[in-house]
Order: sequence, then C-alpha cells, then structure tokens
Amino acid sequence: MIRIVFIIFFQFAFVGTVLAQLDNSLFEDRKVLHPERSSRVYLGVDFLGFTRNNEYFNQIADGYTLFGYQFSPHLTYYPAENVRVDAGIFLHKDFGMSDYYTVAATFSVKIKRDKMQFVFGNLDGSLNHRLIEPLYDFERVMNDRLETGIQAIWNTDKTFLDLWINWETMIYPGDNKQEEVSGGFSLDYLLSASENFEVRLPVQTVLYHKGGQIDVSPAPLVSFMNNALGLSVRIPVSEAGFLRAFRTDNYYVHFLDFSFEKVQPYTSGSGIYLNLTAEFKNIDFMTSYWRGDEFISIKGAALYQSVSNSFKNPGYTEDQRELLIFRLMHNIKILDNLHLSSRFEPFYDLGNSKFEFSHGLYLNYRPDFYLFNVKEASYD
Repeated sequence: MIRIVFIIFFQFAFVGTVLAQLDNSLFEDRKVLHPERSSRVYLGVDFLGFTRNNEYFNQIADGYTLFGYQFSPHLTYYPAENVRVDAGIFLHKDFGMSDYYTVAATFSVKIKRDKMQFVFGNLDGSLNHRLIEPLYDFERVMNDRLETGIQAIWNTDKTFLDLWINWETMIYPGDNKQEEVSGGFSLDYLLSASENFEVRLPVQTVLYHKGGQIDVSPAPLVSFMNNALGLSVRIPVSEAGFLRAFRTDNYYVHFLDFSFEKVQPYTSGSGIYLNLTAEFKNIDFMTSYWRGDEFISIKGAALYQSVSNSFKNPGYTEDQRELLIFRLMHNIKILDNLHLSSRFEPFYDLGNSKFEFSHGLYLNYRPDFYLFNVKEASYD
C-alpha cells in the first residue's frame, strides 16, 4: 500500500516530466472516407512486417518469438461521397512455416451519416479500438487481427467513440462447438483544452460471450466483462523541438464473470494502471505501474492477469500482480506511407522479484494507387 501511495504521489507531483498510454497510431489501419474520391477505384496495400521477442520466464506469460508479415491487397470503390466499399485478401505468414497461418477474404462497407460512421463486414478493429493493454493485447495485431461484424464510430475534435460487435465463431444446429462473440465500446472525450494542457476522459468496456442454444457441446456458457475508467492529462512543450509533450494516463480497471456457472478461479477482480510518458521527436519514453487483484482479461496482455496463460503452467494463479514497466518506443518515417517502429519493453515483477523484457521491430506500409473513375469508364 505504501508503494502504491508513493507512485501516485510521484505521478501527480511530477506530471510535467513523464507521460502515458501506448501510442499505436502507426498500427491503425482505419478505412478513411475521402469525399473527393467519389466514383473512383483504388488499389490499396496494407503490409505489416513484424518481429517481437518476449524473454519471459515467469509462470503467468510464456516467452516466445513472433516473426513474419501480414499482406492485405484490396480494391476500394467510393460509390458516393459518404460510402466506401473494400474487397481483398488477407495473408499472414510466420517465418519458419511453409504454409500461411491465415488466408482470408476481406470485405467491408463503410457509410457516413453526419458525424457517425457505420461499418459492416471487416471492422476497423484490433488496435483501431484504442484500448489499453490490460484490456487489449498489442500482440493481437500480429496474431488475431481480423474482426468481422458491425461497428459504429463517432470521431470529432472532442470525442472518439467506437462501438462494435465482433462475431468470432458461428455455429449451426448440432455443432459440437459453441458460438463466440465479443464487442464493446471505447470512448475518449476531451474535457478541457488550452495551449498549456488538455484533459481527456477515457472509458472502455470489452464483453465476451461463449455459448449457444443449438450446439451439442457440454461446455458451460461463459460471459465476461472488462471495464476501464481513466483520466489523461497532456502538457504540450514544443511542436518543432526535440521534446514535444508530457503526459499522464491513469486507469481503474475491473473484471466481472457473470456466467451462470462459474468455472474461473475468480468471479471479479480489479486493477490500477498508472502511466507516465515523455514524448520526444520520434521517441517516446513511458513508465507504467500495474497493480492487479484477482484480475482476468478477455483480450488483454497476459502479463497483467492473475490467471496463467502459460502453456507450461496451466491452472497457476497469483492473486496479486504488481509490475513496473519501462518502454522505449522509436518511430521513423521513411516515406509518407512507410514507417519503421522499434520497441524495447523491460519490466520488473515486484511480487516475484524478477526482471524480464521484450523487444520488437515493425514495418508498416500502406500506400494506395488510383486505378480509374467508374463514370468516365462507363462513358467510354
């Protein structure tokens, strides 16, 4: 308890020197509407090359390496100023394997009405939801990226709101598996802004259900919920200098199992997630403190949880998890649509007195190429 009080005091006393929640904006592959492209067809490319090595030797999260690429070419048609249609293919290749890990067709329709956007099909999912790591693991952009269902997005200068349903597993009468569906909402509201600071209120929820009424699986129904309520303060320093801003992001995180039949070691849990970041030109340095009590996450990173995700340690639990995490994140713009990112993320497990780390290198390339105008082609 003394340690928690000290960290909270440190954060608010020195809010001008450190800062924040992970900036994953370079990994967002949001389908943007361009009114000026009405009636035009484009060829788009979405490429992510990745290598991430987790040097973990604890009983909660396994150490392993992710090394490969994702390639998603797609055609984009804008039938009107407020409508976008995408169709393509998604390929995921892990190095060291002869076959592709994933080969999937992709299709989505995005419609804009006033300030609201609706997506049907492949969602603006994964890191586009802008969830914190205890609720959504960064690694999912590399091993569980595609989401399909329906989504509503409200994005203005003051408000970012994302509501979605991701239908993960479909079942038919007599199936021996259960249907799976997840979803949630992510809200980031600008409470106050001036030249000297900005204050934001993030609210996040992730829901998960596994069950069904037409399957023959003997497994019980499962329903989980994770919530996060936070406060973010950013203090700009210079737009052109080496030091750009300081930021602090703080969250109270909650877990609830509201299944009819409880099978998890814990039925509810909570955590506090405190972040401090200094934003430099092309580099962010971030310090995070996590204290979790009987916390289970639906989609979040394994390190934050009290229940083991380790292949070698099934059933292992730690009622309390306490971590001090340091992150050095470097982004290099090579071209307008080509970015190279590197991350070094050591952490100290306070409960087990153990120091471990991960590091990664990521290449994002997202160009699009004009092909033709449908109206002009039809005239010919």
